[in-house]
Amino acid sequence: MKKIAFLLFIFCATQVFSQDMEALKASALRDAKATAEATLKQDFKTLLTYSHPNIVEGSGGAEFMENYLIQSFEQMKTQGFAIESAEVKFVSDVVKEQGEYRCYVQNKMVMSVKKKRFFLTGYTIGFFNESTKKWTFVEAKQMKDTGNGIPFFPNFKTSMNIPENTTEIKDIKE
Repeated sequence: MKKIAFLLFIFCATQVFSQDMEALKASALRDAKATAEATLKQDFKTLLTYSHPNIVEGSGGAEFMENYLIQSFEQMKTQGFAIESAEVKFVSDVVKEQGEYRCYVQNKMVMSVKKKRFFLTGYTIGFFNESTKKWTFVEAKQMKDTGNGIPFFPNFKTSMNIPENTTEIKDIKE
């Protein structure tokens, strides 16, 4: 009888843990989609609420970052760049590493400029903030050994196998 009770306990605990991880994955998808939407709308205040605080604060704070994004997008417009779409394609399983929940997200963006269309596939790492119940994101390429995000995340390590970003360029036919 004790063995059956123990096995039942293990089964229930596994099911609850699995459900919690699925709920975290669903919330990561929700927040990643909000980030993509904010990018399309150029809603930089919202976009910054989904940017990891280490990056925002380490880069000069929210006001500085918002002004930087406004200027960057204005410069892109001046050069003829247009963002046609931004969407979330995939959220990995959630893992717990270094005391926090993490996942990675595959994003697809289509941009155009001067009769060229760019199909960009990029990855972000999501970090779950347990107190706010919200995910924040950092470009995965910035978290690699040579990336400039590393100083903001001392001792960062991950076991997640995050793919490399890709870019495909096609001519726009009229």
